[in-house]
Amino acid sequence: MKMHATIIPTLDGELRDEAGMDLQTYDTLLHTYEAGDAGIRMTDLAGNVVLTKSGLTTLVDRLEKRDLLQRVSDPADRRSTRVSLTARGVETFRSAAPSHLASIDEHFARRLTDDEAAIIVEALERVQENTPLPISER
Repeated sequence: MKMHATIIPTLDGELRDEAGMDLQTYDTLLHTYEAGDAGIRMTDLAGNVVLTKSGLTTLVDRLEKRDLLQRVSDPADRRSTRVSLTARGVETFRSAAPSHLASIDEHFARRLTDDEAAIIVEALERVQENTPLPISER
């Protein structure tokens, strides 16, 4: 918890200074970018970002107003909404990524050997696999 309380504000502050966006916005753009042209279902995006569903809805509303995201109906499930990046959203994400990745490298990745990083990844994956979903996601 102490590391999280130290590293996240540092990464957030540097991202704000370098790219003019906060970490939650970047995280939302990242997962949407990774989904490709088809976009990502809002429910899946909510599972990937560290926000409540209402918090994500508010953020997506803001990003849609800034012409970074667009909502579209899911052709496979009319009850669902998908979110995809606009051309401006792709450009914004691609502009922010290099400085954010450099910050991650500076404050985290370069501090570990490859063996240490592999051990951390393995341990965290094991913890995640054995952690039950929150009640709201069951």
